[in-house]
Amino acid sequence: MTDVLPLQHSEAGPRQWRRRARIGLATLLPMTLVVWLPVLSSERFARCLTYGEGCAPAVLGDVAWWAFWGSAAIGVTASVLNPAAERARRLWLPLVCLQLALQGITGVAIIAMA
Repeated sequence: MTDVLPLQHSEAGPRQWRRRARIGLATLLPMTLVVWLPVLSSERFARCLTYGEGCAPAVLGDVAWWAFWGSAAIGVTASVLNPAAERARRLWLPLVCLQLALQGITGVAIIAMA
């Protein structure tokens, strides 16, 4: 019969999830600004700004707004979790995945306004 060794948590696990959360935070604002460029340069958006005609529904702006701030808040939370806590080890994967999903939703909602 073989002995089964318990899984040991290494420091590489918490560091990699913290790093991913911080990369998501670092790319959130530049991604948002780059995605706004085609929206701001579109004729439809220019007409909306100038004459108030043909504006996109406010729902997409609200979705982009809340997804942006949700991604930022979750990224900060994932970055500051205590690596020694067992709960933090279970939360990092879902938090980082949710952070990146909200970042993607931010970009898609902004592009949809074009």
